[in-house]
Amino acid sequence: MISKSLIKKLQDELERTGRARSRIISRTHGLGREAKHVGFKLQRGEVKEAAQALSEIEKQLKVLVSEAEKSGLRNEGSLKAVVEEYLESLYLYYILQNKPLPIKLAFSVSADEQLGALADLTGELVRAATLEASKGNFKRIQAYRDATEELFGVLLQMDLHGQLRQKRDDARRNLRRLEEIVYDLAIKKK
Repeated sequence: MISKSLIKKLQDELERTGRARSRIISRTHGLGREAKHVGFKLQRGEVKEAAQALSEIEKQLKVLVSEAEKSGLRNEGSLKAVVEEYLESLYLYYILQNKPLPIKLAFSVSADEQLGALADLTGELVRAATLEASKGNFKRIQAYRDATEELFGVLLQMDLHGQLRQKRDDARRNLRRLEEIVYDLAIKKK
């Protein structure tokens, strides 16, 4: 009735996929932490160190994404999360350097990963603005508010669902926080 060779083929395929998934998960574990630390470095003004870390993470992700695509596991949750975290830190690096966000990347990324990173970036901009507020740097805070408004405007144009819709709502709250910071500083200046 059911061919033993068919069963063997299915078992082998499941085992191959399982081993590939395990490799991806183990390799992404440290990368996610490293990508998160890049954001902390940027917030502390360690731009050179952050750029070096971004470059190293990019090299590793390029290889990992390629392997995942070959094994049909590009949508593995742990890999998508690390790519999104990397993109968030990369985008923060560009914004803090007053540069336009990159269009082309070293490896393939999905629209969901990019949109998630852009939404999460607004939270990093709130943190950056809070740090700048302690220095009284109103121009930088205004620039972060403007960038967040632009990011939120982009997210509003998209038909988002599920987690991305929640992230867009978070971006709206982050914009509101930045507007409050700008308002508070403007009142204190008077």
